[in-house]
Amino acid sequence: MADTSQCFTCRKEAMTKDLKRCSRCRGALYCNSQCQTKDWPSHKKLCSESDRWYDKYRGCRDGSMHEGELELITWEYSNTDPEDGDRMGWGNVLLEEAEYLKRQFEVDCKGKQSLFFKKWPQGFRWTCCGTDGEMNYGCDHHGTGSKPCTCDFCRMGKPLPDSIYCEQTGPRMGLKLPRGPDPRSVHSSYVRQ
Repeated sequence: MADTSQCFTCRKEAMTKDLKRCSRCRGALYCNSQCQTKDWPSHKKLCSESDRWYDKYRGCRDGSMHEGELELITWEYSNTDPEDGDRMGWGNVLLEEAEYLKRQFEVDCKGKQSLFFKKWPQGFRWTCCGTDGEMNYGCDHHGTGSKPCTCDFCRMGKPLPDSIYCEQTGPRMGLKLPRGPDPRSVHSSYVRQ
């Protein structure tokens, strides 16, 4: 499957390599300069020449953008999958592997999160939606973002069902995430009668 993404403004799908990146944050993708100019009033709140190493990873392939922080998972938790129920630890790995991964972070990556993210993105989470750092297809913020949420539930005009909303995964621990729906996202073709 080809690596495709959507323009952040018109949602036109194209090969990611053919889309233009915002030259400041390197996260937002556009099909042309007109789309970038049109999106600037909402994008400028997130776009900066800051020293936050994760800004260039904010852009998602569906045209949405993570608005939270990228945070290293450092806590222990039980995997919610009833089949394995494993204890997970530092870096979002099995507890038995956590010390080894932490040592790689300290030695190989010299304690720099930016280097470690390139090696192990699933060890991080986005605080805006509770997805792990490896997830680059959509920020399911359910109405808290500057742009409409792109998840199917918000498009249907429905809040997240209990089976999803109440699920406690490691990347979601400690976050107060909204249930939705985002009223800006409701789309008639998704709404079921």
